[in-house]
Amino acid sequence: MKVIILKSENGKITSEKITEGDLAEVVRNTAIEALKEWNELTSDFIIMKDSQEAKLPLPLKPDVYEAVKNFLAGKEKSAAILKIPIFIISYDNIWQEENFQDKRVYVVSYYLNDDLKKELIEYAQGVTSEEKPQDSGEEEEEE
Repeated sequence: MKVIILKSENGKITSEKITEGDLAEVVRNTAIEALKEWNELTSDFIIMKDSQEAKLPLPLKPDVYEAVKNFLAGKEKSAAILKIPIFIISYDNIWQEENFQDKRVYVVSYYLNDDLKKELIEYAQGVTSEEKPQDSGEEEEEE
């Protein structure tokens, strides 16, 4: 199955690769690459798993169904709902008081189509973009 590997640095995609293979194996190989770039004196090394919800129009072709059957989470009238695993390999990050900020990460997931790729690119950029503090004067507390 196709797997996409995105490298995100400071809110920008600096590398994009689509390869054929097993997701777990691609994650392991990408982690090995990230380890070569990791500075153990300044950063944690973390591999996290997340998921992305995606919709594919029904009916699914047999080859598409075979590729995504393990990710089916439900269906709507005209679309299958999938939960696709995403792996974030964080190798350049910092703690600022109570906030954790990723500077550089690899994001690895299945490549299904260009629409999902766009969403994944936005996700990867968001992981490494610096959050802009809101100047509301007060912080609201959650109840």
